[in-house]
Amino acid sequence: MEEKTIQSISVLPLALISGLIGAVIGLILGIFYAVVFGAIFSTIPPGTLTTGVFDFGWFSIIFGVAAIIIMPILGFIVGLIQGALVAVLYNFFAPRIGGVKLRFKEESHAQSQS
Repeated sequence: MEEKTIQSISVLPLALISGLIGAVIGLILGIFYAVVFGAIFSTIPPGTLTTGVFDFGWFSIIFGVAAIIIMPILGFIVGLIQGALVAVLYNFFAPRIGGVKLRFKEESHAQSQS
């Protein structure tokens, strides 16, 4: 097996991939929060959360929609920053400590064609 070392990581591609993964996780969490808190808020009897100024009954709907929209955006931003920091720190430490070694299996062309 052939072993290669990652010497450096491009910052922008890793940051974008991390941001997209964060957005997908944010969407999943946003849907989860919307469903769970929607179920919790639906158990509150109507009129209980009404004050003289604001009706909190709409809060569950607003919270659910906001969770589905805001969570992926926050996930993307946090993932983007995290990915950029990981790449910059890796590029800083890899020459000093040694990079990550990856082992690749060599495949012969005869095996892949059959």
